[in-house]
Amino acid sequence: MISKTSLAWGTLVIALAPAVGWAADAPAAVDGQAIFKQICAACHQPGGEGLPGLAPPLAGTLAPLLAHDDGRRYMAQVLVHGLSGRIESKGQEFNLAMPPQSALSDAELAAAAGYVARELNQSEGRGPSADEVAAARGAALSHKQLREWRARLLKP
Repeated sequence: MISKTSLAWGTLVIALAPAVGWAADAPAAVDGQAIFKQICAACHQPGGEGLPGLAPPLAGTLAPLLAHDDGRRYMAQVLVHGLSGRIESKGQEFNLAMPPQSALSDAELAAAAGYVARELNQSEGRGPSADEVAAARGAALSHKQLREWRARLLKP
């Protein structure tokens, strides 16, 4: 027989579970490194060093962008909508065509960007949040606008 006290405690635990992260159906943390290795590393290489003529390096190049809200919003736009055209990175010119990664969820894109920020750039900044990625989905910029935004962000 279940006592009223047991029932009350059980009800309280169920009510509080989502607030403290105990929900049984809560999604598991997304592994940004695994997503990077599965999706991004094909072009940007496993260590983020890039591939000359194809994909610019991500390692050691994005900390200035990620230090600012605008840079994180820029990165979210690129992840969701892709980027094409000429850019320069580490003294090399790239005429790239990065496809949109919009098939990935907001959480997956944010996790991959977080991995790039922390592990490949040792950035004190962070990658775009899932909310910033979601906002980028609803506010698409042209690739020309993205390249211009990038140039402004990286201007000394």
